[in-house]
Amino acid sequence: MKKNCTNQLQVPLRVLLVEDSIELQAMLQSMLSEIPSVEVVASVESEEDAVAFMRVDPTDLAIVDLELRSGTGLGVLKKLQDDLDLTDRQIGVVVFSNYSNLVIRHRCLSLGARAFFDKSFQIDELLEFVQKQASGNAKGSFL
Repeated sequence: MKKNCTNQLQVPLRVLLVEDSIELQAMLQSMLSEIPSVEVVASVESEEDAVAFMRVDPTDLAIVDLELRSGTGLGVLKKLQDDLDLTDRQIGVVVFSNYSNLVIRHRCLSLGARAFFDKSFQIDELLEFVQKQASGNAKGSFL
């Protein structure tokens, strides 16, 4: 654990990648590992694996693609919204997808996504979002 400039204990932001592309998983993991106080705890490729992982591991933030090997990112969002055990954990979710039309964005946000980033041109914005979340993660709080 690191200390930030106000001497609060800086708890790493625990990030789960929910992405079916192994190449994109590796790229995101590499980029996220360069952000101070961010720990990528796992990468999974399906809706079922994402939900199962979040049930047993204290994840702070899930970065979720909409198109997965099985299931969908919308299914992950819906289960997080409907499952009381997961709702109590207040896991933050952002969507990182190529399907960025307004209807899909609105649906993701209405299901509890904190933000939506388009894979084709918003990777820097995604990384900035994660960095802000990590810098505000003193004692485990999620912004």
